[in-house]
Amino acid sequence: MEQSFVFYLVLALSALTAGISKAGVPGVATLGAVFVPLVMPAKLSTAYVLPFLLFADIVAIAYWRRTAVMRYIIALLPAMFAGIIVGFFLMDRIPDAVYGKVLGSIVILLFVMDAVCRRYNIHIPENSRMYAWGMGFLAGVMTMLANAAGPALMLYLLSMNISKEEFVGTSAWIYFAINVFKLPFSFALGLMTLDSLRINIMLLPCVILGSVMGVCLIRRISGPLFEKIMRIMVLIGGIKLYF
Repeated sequence: MEQSFVFYLVLALSALTAGISKAGVPGVATLGAVFVPLVMPAKLSTAYVLPFLLFADIVAIAYWRRTAVMRYIIALLPAMFAGIIVGFFLMDRIPDAVYGKVLGSIVILLFVMDAVCRRYNIHIPENSRMYAWGMGFLAGVMTMLANAAGPALMLYLLSMNISKEEFVGTSAWIYFAINVFKLPFSFALGLMTLDSLRINIMLLPCVILGSVMGVCLIRRISGPLFEKIMRIMVLIGGIKLYF
């Protein structure tokens, strides 16, 4: 694969936005990841982006470890693990263009449903296992196929009406768990190589810089504005997946 200046620039942007996303403003990683498939095949891009996300998870956990809400983590993870396994078996069986449009359509539909629920004050029970399992499974499939668990996970946590600090701390632990779980599958598919890991290590400073930026940003954003940003990121994620 040709490794041009643009190739490294795009990956550096992905690393930077991974840090911002995990330590401060979840969903921003979508803005960086959207350009990675432009410099390499879409499926291969998941292996280059995954180590950035995993390292950013570790930094975010170290900083926000006291704000995580464990009951939501426990509710989501089993279904997410199941979704990752299903996504693993689907990856070589579904063309990029097909699963992108399917996943993007699902995210946009979820965004519309969330807007309808807020418009008519329809509240999802906090202890609904079916909702947690459904969103967790969808997030698992999407993260295996396209590193795109964000939209489903964000909508689930937003519906639980937690603070922005709890949102970031909870999502950091969830992302860390599923990204570790995904590692052997990425190796098994032959997507992650020593060459890709070498490039990841070289660009880790970008992840650290992004993490610092993320913490600074989240402390300056109000709770209501944070929720609006998250919903915008969900919509951007759906459009990104579709196209």
